[in-house]
Amino acid sequence: MPPCDHEEADTRIVVHLQDALESGCTTCLVRTVDTDVLVILIGKYHFLASKYPSADIWVAFGSGKNFLFLHINAICSTLGKEKSTALPVFHSFTGCDTTSSFFGKGKKSVWEAWGAYTEVTDAFNFIVEHPHAQITVDCQEFQMLERFTVVIYDKTSPLVSVNEARRNCFCQEKQNDGEHSPQLNRPCCSTPSVQCTRLASGQPVHQAQQQNTNC
Repeated sequence: MPPCDHEEADTRIVVHLQDALESGCTTCLVRTVDTDVLVILIGKYHFLASKYPSADIWVAFGSGKNFLFLHINAICSTLGKEKSTALPVFHSFTGCDTTSSFFGKGKKSVWEAWGAYTEVTDAFNFIVEHPHAQITVDCQEFQMLERFTVVIYDKTSPLVSVNEARRNCFCQEKQNDGEHSPQLNRPCCSTPSVQCTRLASGQPVHQAQQQNTNC
């Protein structure tokens, strides 16, 4: 193998793994507590399997009560080639150790969004195959990523523009705020008194009033 110039330890592990497979190893175990390493191994599995068909790759992941063995072959078989290969870009796009996640959205939420909009897999794999390609706002891949961002926040939205989706959310929030504005529940009384009423939120408000009502 040529000399490795990777500065990032997470990707160097794949180089060491490939070297072991090239040296004749078939069953390999990678020990890590880093999710990024696991994601990279899944993303590179089909490349390694195409060169080393007998490769059997395991990961000893986590620590303490959360320690477990993960079989990369089985995971990639379940996900399929397209999704496995796209996983590192999905992970980077939705938040990893060097990129921020979407506000209020964890991995479970964005994973469900991926299931609701599987077309974005093509955009992820385009980036895998063309890591230095320039993606502009007019290209199909950008539009897929933008649509995916909308789906992350609203799986039922038909919108494709993030700006349109933000405006829609803002208008909806303003409408909801109007519907739930504080309303006083005025009691019935016939003598001057200090009545304790409550806002719709349950907060007590004391007011002096005199009412002549026919309750």
